[in-house]
Amino acid sequence: MTIYAKKLNGKQRAWLERYEQETTFEPLHQEDLDSGAMTFDEVARANLAWFNDWSEEVFSRISSDSPCTSFGNG
Repeated sequence: MTIYAKKLNGKQRAWLERYEQETTFEPLHQEDLDSGAMTFDEVARANLAWFNDWSEEVFSRISSDSPCTSFGNG
């Protein structure tokens, strides 16, 4: 596990662990949370936004020339 933020309650730690487990990505901005630069809500929203942007970009790249007739140009 790469959850190293120290300023987490149980629910927050569980959410970050689930985020990492489901996405396979280390949660971003843990240092910002510990330093007080970001709240947990801001950290969670930033991670969700990053993953959404990443997944949309990847989906677009891999579906654009898919031979599958349900997606892309195939």
